[in-house]
Amino acid sequence: LTNGGVLIEGDAVSGFSPNNARFSDFATQLGFVLAPRMASPAETLGHAGFHVSAMWSGSFVSGDEPYWLVTERGVRRGDAPSMVQTLQLDVRKGLPMSFELGANFMWLAESDVFAPGVELRWAVQEGFGFLPDVSLRGAVNHMVGNRDMRLTVIAADVMVSKGFGVGGAVNLTPYLGWSLIFINATTRVIDPTPEDQGDELNDFVFRSLRPDDNINHRITAGLRLLYHVINISVQGEFQVFGDYQTGGDSVMTVTTKLGLDY
Repeated sequence: LTNGGVLIEGDAVSGFSPNNARFSDFATQLGFVLAPRMASPAETLGHAGFHVSAMWSGSFVSGDEPYWLVTERGVRRGDAPSMVQTLQLDVRKGLPMSFELGANFMWLAESDVFAPGVELRWAVQEGFGFLPDVSLRGAVNHMVGNRDMRLTVIAADVMVSKGFGVGGAVNLTPYLGWSLIFINATTRVIDPTPEDQGDELNDFVFRSLRPDDNINHRITAGLRLLYHVINISVQGEFQVFGDYQTGGDSVMTVTTKLGLDY
């Protein structure tokens, strides 16, 4: 987190100090990359249903912003990727009374970072005539594999969808969702000059991001194709930052999924 002064700033007079604005921007964008994906319509699987799938996501981040130089590629090559990829294994089980429980295991490609998570979904209404299906979901992913940073992302979603048959064999379901994204990010003590024990400014931490003052919004639109038990989905996500965001653009994510619904 200290590469090239990207997140650390200082001079000979004042010593070193954390660049909290850049840390906030970096943690927020990384939080969106690792946030729980919707990737399914509002309808649940039914009390006996089971779903397993693999997902690929590409998130377009502010690679031209200096805080992304803390990545391994930024350290080696001096530039940062504009698209960050994740791979995810997703498992969900239908429960009685239109509830659904799920778990996922996300990997940030070309890194040692993983973000396992869990979710609980409830369909407020589903399968009633011409009315759309509506569901609510709570989900959380927690980053592991990085010793300098602790990151947890919580999502509260509402989803609306409506399926229709095509040719008597295929079901197409467009869906639209809105999410509140809460990001909690903290770091351990950072010491850029461990040999100099006389400078009291060496030991510090970045100002933490807390969920209660770090509320963001996400809009998701997608389409699911269901053929027998084969589930193919594609969706786009557009993230809108909170007012505290100081630099960088909104993160946009494209996701494709291949799964089985039993």
